[in-house]
Amino acid sequence: MELRHLRYFVAVASELNFSRAAEKSLVAQPALSTQIADLEREIGTLLLFRNKRIVRLTAAGAVFLKEAEAILEAADAAKVKALRASRGEVGELSIGFFAAPTMLFLPDLIRRFRAQYPDVTIRMFEMTPDKQLAAIEAGEISIALTRPLPPGHPDLITKTLFRERLFAVLPETHPLASRRRVRLTDLASERFVLLDRPVASTLYDHIIAACSSAGFSPLIASSPDLMATVLTLVAAEQGISIVPEGVQNLRSRQVAFLPVSPAIDPIPLIACWRINHACPPRDAFLQLVEDRLEAIQREFVVQLPKLAAAKKNARS
Repeated sequence: MELRHLRYFVAVASELNFSRAAEKSLVAQPALSTQIADLEREIGTLLLFRNKRIVRLTAAGAVFLKEAEAILEAADAAKVKALRASRGEVGELSIGFFAAPTMLFLPDLIRRFRAQYPDVTIRMFEMTPDKQLAAIEAGEISIALTRPLPPGHPDLITKTLFRERLFAVLPETHPLASRRRVRLTDLASERFVLLDRPVASTLYDHIIAACSSAGFSPLIASSPDLMATVLTLVAAEQGISIVPEGVQNLRSRQVAFLPVSPAIDPIPLIACWRINHACPPRDAFLQLVEDRLEAIQREFVVQLPKLAAAKKNARS
């Protein structure tokens, strides 16, 4: 028994006329009659009483009609659900992120995605880069907004969203805090507070390499595992740090952010996902990111300095 048998039967049962049912079903009447006869033979009883003058349902036919209609309705619903799932309109999207660089653009992206795909369940997890990497490889999140990956992850694909400049961050009480910018060599004798390397190895190594190029190896006084803690320790005069510019979103009081001269190579923020893992909602979100990429970059490059300047003016 196939769905076409059920569709032909429902057509005849609705019209109670083989000619009209054949026309409605876009099939020749003899072929339709053969299909109905095959269906009755498979079931083992007559579903339709017919002669040259009338066609009517038998008692078995009336029962079978209700079941056939329910089956066809369920099949149509399954088709719609499958198509919606293939387009990313249903399912679950789980996003790993860390706050500092994503605060300016991620809320807007989520609002736009929800408006376009209201039936997708969105789960968001604030994670450090090391935890994002573990979660994306374990299939616990669909996409990670993180730093460049360390070597050895051929199963992951990445896309750069934008690049962040690196700033020195000092206590407001520091003698250098009133400068417009600071030379990296001016920090050679300072105690450094850096995010712990296992938490964000790419950022840590990037900063150490920049200091090495400037001719010194930084004295690491503390290595907390949260960027907010880095800023708190700097504000408490426990050391200075070098951080991506998006970190200015996390704190504006008791610290000063200064451009570094010569400038340290910017560090990217990337989107990361698994290559061979089908996830239509993720693909739909990535398409939204692609469509909004210029706006995301403009928001970060243009708006972040304005916000930082406004905070600095309010503080002074």
